[in-house]
Amino acid sequence: MSQIVSWEYYSSLFSNIPHEEFEKAESLAEKEVCAVIGPIRWAAITENTFGYAQLQDCICKVMNKMAEDSKSGKGKGLSSVSNDGYSESYVIQTEEQMRSELQRSIRAWLSGTGLVGAY
Repeated sequence: MSQIVSWEYYSSLFSNIPHEEFEKAESLAEKEVCAVIGPIRWAAITENTFGYAQLQDCICKVMNKMAEDSKSGKGKGLSSVSNDGYSESYVIQTEEQMRSELQRSIRAWLSGTGLVGAY
């Protein structure tokens, strides 16, 4: 299957990922969404699949969330950072926790489409 989301579609919604990094980010996001949907159901998705537009939006949100998480240090084992009066705390401390949160978000974003089972 070719890319589900084009650069034009993504950039109309978000701007966190530069054009030169888009293809890699889109591929990684599709892999995360495929892991939640399942490879058999994923292979059957076409542009005519019910919820396809919601799937495109979901992939854009996953790309954006992954970009934000990598910039913020989530999943790097940090629980808090303090620097000259400025501090940040992260609830997510491991990559496993970060992936679990992302998968819950994907299920919520695809809710009602039938793509993730009974969600």
